[in-house]
Amino acid sequence: MTHELEVLLELNRHDATIRDQALKIEGLRRRRASLVEAIAREHAEFSTKKREFEELQRHSREKSREVDDLDAQIRADQEKLRTGLLSYKEMDALRVRVEHSRARMDQLEDEAIALINKVEEQAPLIRKVEEDFLKWKAKIDQEIAQIDQEIAAHTREVEQLQQERAQRAAAVDPKLLRHYEELRGRYEDPIAFVRHGVCSGCNLRVSEITVERVRQEIVTCENCSRLLYVK
Repeated sequence: MTHELEVLLELNRHDATIRDQALKIEGLRRRRASLVEAIAREHAEFSTKKREFEELQRHSREKSREVDDLDAQIRADQEKLRTGLLSYKEMDALRVRVEHSRARMDQLEDEAIALINKVEEQAPLIRKVEEDFLKWKAKIDQEIAQIDQEIAAHTREVEQLQQERAQRAAAVDPKLLRHYEELRGRYEDPIAFVRHGVCSGCNLRVSEITVERVRQEIVTCENCSRLLYVK
């Protein structure tokens, strides 16, 4: 194996390390994105339940106010009947309205009580849902923070490796480096070994002449153009 090829193999191994780090970062970012999506999904579900409960509370308050308003109206009408400052026709109409209002009051009170009971039943449930969501979210937030730390560490490692790569690349013949970089843009394994006359990159047989030459100099596979070496 020539010295140039040894240097290039070292560069190739270095590039493989950089690629592994980049893949780790990519995987961590995918994991982070999935966790962020999970938080958004769970928050939307919790928010829907909370809005439904708040709407129930609002409806209950409105029904209670309706009861209070009708009760105030009945009391006012009764006071008018008691004072007797109305004509007979007006008094008769007012008595009819009071009777109708009392009947309506019974119905409204039943509806208001039913809503109050429903609110009281659901209040502890919605509190439990909120507690569970916040506890779960805190755990996921910690996991995201840990992922961010790992991404930062791998990113620093990649930056360091990139700096070292520049030094390694400078030690390679420029013409050979250009060919290597071109192959690296096409293959993850731009350098392949020959075993039993077969290129490990494309798994195709190379000529006997190529097998002999690869022991003495840097040659390329006639099938895939990868740089070849013998282990």
